[in-house]
Amino acid sequence: MRHTVVIMLNLLCWIVAPAGANEVPLAAHVVTIDGDLREWGQAAWISVEPAADGVGLRGVFHGEQDHDATLLVQWDAEALYIAAAVTDDTLDVGRVLPTQREWNGSGGQRKDRMFYYDHMKVFVREPGANAGYNLWFAPADENGLFWWGGRQRQAEVVHPPIQAASIVRGTTRTFEIAIPWTWMEAYPQPGDVFDGTFLFTDSDRPGEDVAVKIASNMESWIWWQGGLELVGQPDGLRPRPAKEPPRPKQRVIAAAEPLDPRIAEAVARSREIAIAAAADSVRQLAQAQAAAKAAAEAATTVAGAVTGPTAVSGVVATTDVAAASSATGSLRARLNRKMLARHAALRAPQYLQSLDRDPELSDAQVDSFYAVLRRQMDRIVQQRITTRVDFFVIDMASAAGCRRDQSRNFLVDLLAKLAEPHDEVVARWIAAAATTSALDGPSSAAFVHEVSRRAGSTFKKLGITTSQELIKRGRKESGLDEDEAYMLIGSLLSP
Repeated sequence: MRHTVVIMLNLLCWIVAPAGANEVPLAAHVVTIDGDLREWGQAAWISVEPAADGVGLRGVFHGEQDHDATLLVQWDAEALYIAAAVTDDTLDVGRVLPTQREWNGSGGQRKDRMFYYDHMKVFVREPGANAGYNLWFAPADENGLFWWGGRQRQAEVVHPPIQAASIVRGTTRTFEIAIPWTWMEAYPQPGDVFDGTFLFTDSDRPGEDVAVKIASNMESWIWWQGGLELVGQPDGLRPRPAKEPPRPKQRVIAAAEPLDPRIAEAVARSREIAIAAAADSVRQLAQAQAAAKAAAEAATTVAGAVTGPTAVSGVVATTDVAAASSATGSLRARLNRKMLARHAALRAPQYLQSLDRDPELSDAQVDSFYAVLRRQMDRIVQQRITTRVDFFVIDMASAAGCRRDQSRNFLVDLLAKLAEPHDEVVARWIAAAATTSALDGPSSAAFVHEVSRRAGSTFKKLGITTSQELIKRGRKESGLDEDEAYMLIGSLLSP
């Protein structure tokens, strides 16, 4: 960097005003991935300087020789091509595997090892997609170039099927990368604007343990974030596949392991209650219809018995029939609502609607928040997957059409309420879920309070954690085993 810059940011605060879309031209020549950048003269050059648009940074840089990066991008029908030339006077290489990425310190401290070694990170996401692709590259050393990555929310692998090469000349190292569109499952077209993030870390402490680096609080990195607009019309570009018309949903019953006896008992009990309620509604409807018929017949008899029916008798007869008809209609509506409830739009419970929230958020947007939470948590329970919890913020904002800070603040308020041990509404809700799951009430409450407390703290600090880590911490605090924890979460989500 050309000037010494000190920016005090939170460790994981990546909120930067995105740059406008940068035009990405067609490759003027066949791109050979060998680390040599001489054929890149007509590519798009993106400034990664502290004062440039869309650039964010952390730490201290001492001139160009300390750390300097130049970024280039181009494309054709086969791939997106990315190149970078990085000058770094002190090389600090660490071949961190995806499974070794998380560093855990005493007192529950967690850090990302990737930020304590020299690396380049590439993130690309096609228009309209909910998830993109991350790739991390360690500088080439005597063992060559090392990289790993993959699609967000999926397992990351070492050396995914892209092309990459590097050349070292003194303190300057190149990165040359070809990311096939087929690997990204993308069908790019001219005018498409892809989201892009390019990050460069600078660690000048080779040989030191990660714990020592973290304790020094001297991390340095810089990144660019913005749009990549594809321009030009390459030969051989694959057309986007035509969208198939929606098919009628069919019920598929898959073979499954026997249900836990407690779950089976709860399901059977719920089914009995539902059947009894429906039968009761049918009986009430039949009784109301009979009453309406009797009232109508009585009104007709009274009217016929009176010569020249008076206005009073007419009013009485009309009122009786109207009252009976109204009662019948009301019961029919109640019955219909019960039987059709499963097809109704998902509405947020009252305790969610009553939360203090941004005045710009409508009830419909809160309903959208609830739908995303239900869908994401159902996936976690049913598939036993793990997900980064910041995806909740992203997906909720996307579904509700609001800003991410609004969905994040809503989650912070909700989790603060769930973490409050003396809230009567929350206590009743947890107790009901514990009863349904045949679990100990205090243990269930301890699980919910601990998970909510940790998740709320993470969102409030703009940090990152995973659902698996939160569940593990909640289990440790409550004593629930894994099956019991997932059973409780499922019961908490039940309508």
